[in-house]
Amino acid sequence: MFDDELSEEALHATAANVLQCLTMLVEEAESLNLPRTMVALRKAIRACQAEQARPAPALRPRRHVVLH
Repeated sequence: MFDDELSEEALHATAANVLQCLTMLVEEAESLNLPRTMVALRKAIRACQAEQARPAPALRPRRHVVLH
């Protein structure tokens, strides 16, 4: 999911920060001996990395929706 308000650089920085936080959480889960949490966090890291590797879809112009 992409936000039209963020630049390409901001999106990359945000994704990198999320991956960094997930990595720190894996280390903490390991130190607390939480194996299921570690597995779940590692899966989340792999999903984020796969998402980053995919080419970004072209952004479509916003359409104005009027609800009555």
